[in-house]
Amino acid sequence: MILVTSVGHSAPNSYINGHLGALSNQAHGNVGNVPGNRYNADFEFDYHKNTSTTYTRGVETRFTAAAQVNDQSLTQYSLQEAYVGGNLTSKDSLKFGRQIVPWSTVDAVWGFGKVNNRRNFDYFLPGQEGLIGLAYERKSSNGMRYRTFLSGLYVPEMNPPLDIDKKDKTITSRSPWADPPASSTVYQGVPMKINYEVDYPQINEVIYRYTIGANIGFESKHWVLDNFIMRKPENQLTADVDVNVDIVGKVINAGITPKFYYHDVYGSTLKYRNLDLEMYVSGIAVRPQSNPDVQDDVRYTEIKNQKRREDYVGGGISKSNDLYTLALNYVARLSPFDRDKDDLALDPRWNQAVNIFASRNFGRFLTLSADGKFDMLTTDRLVMLRASYKVTQELLMNFGVNMIGTPSDGKSYWSPYKNNDAVFGALRYVF
Repeated sequence: MILVTSVGHSAPNSYINGHLGALSNQAHGNVGNVPGNRYNADFEFDYHKNTSTTYTRGVETRFTAAAQVNDQSLTQYSLQEAYVGGNLTSKDSLKFGRQIVPWSTVDAVWGFGKVNNRRNFDYFLPGQEGLIGLAYERKSSNGMRYRTFLSGLYVPEMNPPLDIDKKDKTITSRSPWADPPASSTVYQGVPMKINYEVDYPQINEVIYRYTIGANIGFESKHWVLDNFIMRKPENQLTADVDVNVDIVGKVINAGITPKFYYHDVYGSTLKYRNLDLEMYVSGIAVRPQSNPDVQDDVRYTEIKNQKRREDYVGGGISKSNDLYTLALNYVARLSPFDRDKDDLALDPRWNQAVNIFASRNFGRFLTLSADGKFDMLTTDRLVMLRASYKVTQELLMNFGVNMIGTPSDGKSYWSPYKNNDAVFGALRYVF
């Protein structure tokens, strides 16, 4: 196993933290030998400060960013949060900027990415990125809580990216977590090349899009209730595809126009908290507002752009303290999906899945964790085993194993990524 040393400088302020390091996945020749999954370097920075003065009721500032470059020289960036906020009165607060909207637990736990964007450096840990806008909250003395979110700006998910070559008319990717369209196919028994021409939208056609959401809930010592509804652009763009088949030239010409469709997202979450114990039930529903006209021949490109309504309900229980964390989560898809009939729609990430997580601290230096997800409907499996050892106050070593299992018929969301297993080691400078 190859470990790459990182260099960094410690920040003296406790409100600044992060790391700079590198990871290698070259321990075994047959594991992780996928371009983009062999090694990477990454950086994370988090500035979070609360300030109180005689002239303010409290001002909160946060800036959280990350970057990663892999062995294919692909650099991915993520700005999770960048906002300023504060208390207007003892009951009213306001935040402005890019912020994670914490309205749906099932969406966050299972990485559906329907409310907030996902960081998506890899799909084992999709993470979350916030939305850009204005968030207002009012708390009443009886425990009722009212929240709104408004925005006129939109930034879609940026990772993992695709590489578009205008000259060669190809779409590829240097990320093992991107699923580019097919470069060739067999059409009526004839092998054909597929050429792609992408019509890029103007920047103002992308960013000037509205989001509006409202949340009404309740919070007490042990109970938290949220009910919300939002209308917002989808976090991922949709490729409208116009296919033209040239039988003589043995070429399929596919014209792609990126589009940004709206959807309605609504749901509820109920939590019970008592000391280090937390339980929740949470549901989310997604209703597309429009559906692109999809030609039947689009299936040859393997682009999935048909819209489907989605409904999920989940629950979980966790116990966490300074020594250990234990968690059990479950999610079920309630909306219908037939893979054979709905092959032009994106496969559900999870259908009927259970997640078990355990973490144990052995003193101040060693931490072991195990995280497993199993879909009982498709038999998809994700397993993450990790060990962290703190060599010094600033130097952290990580070792781990990531494993993906998919159904034998190759029909699931995770099937394109079944070779992205990893046996890795990493060294990070923590500040």
